[in-house]
Amino acid sequence: MLLGKQNVLQGGIYHFDNKSFIAKEWAHELKFTKEELKTVPIWVKFPDLNFKYWSKIVLSKIGSMIGKPIMVYHNTEARNDLKFASILVEVKLGSKLPDEIKFKNEKR
Repeated sequence: MLLGKQNVLQGGIYHFDNKSFIAKEWAHELKFTKEELKTVPIWVKFPDLNFKYWSKIVLSKIGSMIGKPIMVYHNTEARNDLKFASILVEVKLGSKLPDEIKFKNEKR
């Protein structure tokens, strides 16, 4: 039971109903105060990204150029909405985000 609890508490950011949250351990003396965040999750959209790059592996590699990849958007993964690919990436607050990402297709 304790191992499961520790996994949850150390799991980082969770998602429910398209909202992000962080699980904290409950204590009787717990005060509900805002904590200073050092990282935030952001959704990154890739319009005009060639369909062949829409796999979890490739999108995670591209997302890692911005921050720490967390998850691929469910419509991207299921290939339901083909207007853009999207991935959730954790970035440090205050970090400069790129305007564009360039990469080479290594397979020809």
